Amino acid sequence: MADFRFQGEIPGSKSIFNRALIVKSYFPVLDLQGYSECDDVVHMREGLKEIRERSRIDCGEGGTTFRFMALRASRMRGVHTLEATPRLLQRPQKGLLDLLSQLGVQTQIKNREMFVVSEGWRRPRAPLKVNTSESSQYASALILNCWLLDFDLEFELVGDKVSESYFQLTVQMLKELGMRMQVQGNKYLIPAGQRISKLEYRVESDLSSAFTMASAGALVGGAKLLNYPVKSSQPDGVFIEIFKQMNIETEMVEGALCVRPSTGLRAVNWDLYQSPDLFPVLAVLCSWANGSSKLYNAPHLAAKESNRIAKIADLFERLGISHEVLPDGMIIHGNPQQSLKKGITFDSDQDHRMVMAATLMKLKGHDITIENPEAINKSFPEFWDMIGIKA
Repeated sequence: MADFRFQGEIPGSKSIFNRALIVKSYFPVLDLQGYSECDDVVHMREGLKEIRERSRIDCGEGGTTFRFMALRASRMRGVHTLEATPRLLQRPQKGLLDLLSQLGVQTQIKNREMFVVSEGWRRPRAPLKVNTSESSQYASALILNCWLLDFDLEFELVGDKVSESYFQLTVQMLKELGMRMQVQGNKYLIPAGQRISKLEYRVESDLSSAFTMASAGALVGGAKLLNYPVKSSQPDGVFIEIFKQMNIETEMVEGALCVRPSTGLRAVNWDLYQSPDLFPVLAVLCSWANGSSKLYNAPHLAAKESNRIAKIADLFERLGISHEVLPDGMIIHGNPQQSLKKGITFDSDQDHRMVMAATLMKLKGHDITIENPEAINKSFPEFWDMIGIKA
């Protein structure tokens, strides 16, 4: 087992940063406070600089970056080429293309590129239908780009509300920045001429990354997360409640979240529909708990950067951890007395959250070589310095 004790501040939320950068692209005077150098934010920051009548924008591997950028570019008249990895373009995009079509925007996906041909958004003849059964990102991308329109925009969310909490995060943030909207159930109206009402905005710590470091602290030597955003609308902040159920002690001390190492982890049943990103690291936590845990209601895990259910099953098979794969999650038969494996190789499949999960197992004493460890840069390039071990 590695010697681990963490104290420090987690970088800014990439989810919030990418949303804030879209807003700043309409209002350059907006001062964003906080920092993030993860790949997704870097691609967003650089890509927004490229938007002009004929744009070529590299979106990297980030689904959020790609979808937000497509709507942002479509606000400007011209021909825009969005580059992305083949894997990203294989992920569900139908809802995005349908949404752009309703706005009078032409699109085509070919190989590693999506072409966006736009005259700017056309005033829709009827309220837009935004399908949220694949992802909430289409709805977020739309509302983020409703600034400075010369017509009222109406839309309705239809289908299952996958990761709806991330859309509500967007709505809350835009309201804080001054966007006015009328909401009636699933129907939204954004009046024309929206402008921001503040000149600065602080981007809080990323709670997905915070969960990983807090989990490391619970498994090994404790952690102290400075400037922890207690009143956050980030969906992954629910991990504090999960910790309580798992018998992991936390305490707020002068703005810091303190996590004590736990030797008596309890199994947990948890619905991950609104916070699927917790799954890989939470599955690792559950594997060290007493009893069987059930993580469920997140079938969309199969369409993330990797098939996360299958990849965690792969990791657990290599480490001899008893589990049952579900279509929407996993049952994990925990064992606090796991026999530590030697000479294991695990392919992260270019998924940053697989790197996190495997590294926590390494921290606990399993001898694992992680392939493609650089995938962590997508969301948390500071991870290796903070965790204190190498891949």
